[in-house]
Amino acid sequence: MGQKIRPYGFRVGVTKPWRSRWFANKKQFGAFLVEDTKIRKHILKEYKFAAIPRVEIERKGDDKITVYIFTAKPGMLIGKKTNRLSDLEKELALITNGKMIDTRVLEVQKPELDAQLAAERICEQLERRGSFRRAIKREMELIRGGGALGAKVVVAGRLGGADLSRTEKQVWGSVPLSTLDADIDYGFAEAHTTYGILGIKVWINRGLMKQTEEAKYGLAAEKN
Repeated sequence: MGQKIRPYGFRVGVTKPWRSRWFANKKQFGAFLVEDTKIRKHILKEYKFAAIPRVEIERKGDDKITVYIFTAKPGMLIGKKTNRLSDLEKELALITNGKMIDTRVLEVQKPELDAQLAAERICEQLERRGSFRRAIKREMELIRGGGALGAKVVVAGRLGGADLSRTEKQVWGSVPLSTLDADIDYGFAEAHTTYGILGIKVWINRGLMKQTEEAKYGLAAEKN
């Protein structure tokens, strides 16, 4: 009772795809897993300014890796003057011992409904010494305006520099965590403040999977 599970992992193989797509034997599996972790950590750390909520990886053979970068600011990676993807491919080739890297940038259509980006936006405000209640309220309004059916935000730690750590939680609408058909997005971020680390968790209910897929591919319009 009361145990929590990551909403994405709970739905993988049912309504959500894997974020690493490849096949390996027993000897290769560990090496590939470590490589995937290094690739994700490098991109999320060095290119944080591009608002990247997730990275997906595909492997074709043992020496070719395709990296799909989801970003809310594609212009920061592919601009008229600068193309950072060529530099990124060289950096990832060094991490993976010279493997062929193909990077592809995909734009996040609704950044306000991405839970990871929402957690990072709250994190940014807390690191600037903003009010945690104001930050949560502002994010809730943004999520509501984006068309979500519900959201839950939990911030824990020494809120406002208090001596004792505590938890602040705000819930709006419906967030059915145990419903597999529900498209629940989850995000987590850590705010490193002068008085300690604050943890931020965000859950966003974007509707039923069938409805979101229809809206994505325009199937709803064809039925009408």
